[in-house]
Amino acid sequence: MADTARQRNTGEEKAGQGAAPAFDRGHLMAQAMQDEVLAAEVLGLFLAQLPQLVEALGAAVKPEEWASAAHALKGAAASIGAFRLQALAAELETTGFSADQQVRQLRLQAVRAGALVFRMAAREAFPTRA
Repeated sequence: MADTARQRNTGEEKAGQGAAPAFDRGHLMAQAMQDEVLAAEVLGLFLAQLPQLVEALGAAVKPEEWASAAHALKGAAASIGAFRLQALAAELETTGFSADQQVRQLRLQAVRAGALVFRMAAREAFPTRA
């Protein structure tokens, strides 16, 4: 398969081929039993839910709220094929809640950027849904 097609399917960027893909279209299609309409519908539902998943991290004021929000984002991202976002959420879950609000804001910024990169990769893979 040509590099361009592989990158389009996985959302990998040339500079970060070793990193988790922003979006693995093949994973989503496998989850949707190769049904393009179903995959697009599931993607649309995830994209609608994504802002609330990210903002739950921003609203967390206790370690258990942070852990729950990070875990929910990690699971949702994994199911859709948003593997770079999943990796970010897993890191947040592992590093835990910081008492330092500035540290939390920096981590939240990274997740917001990851969500944007995912949305762009999803838009490329499913132009009518993202």
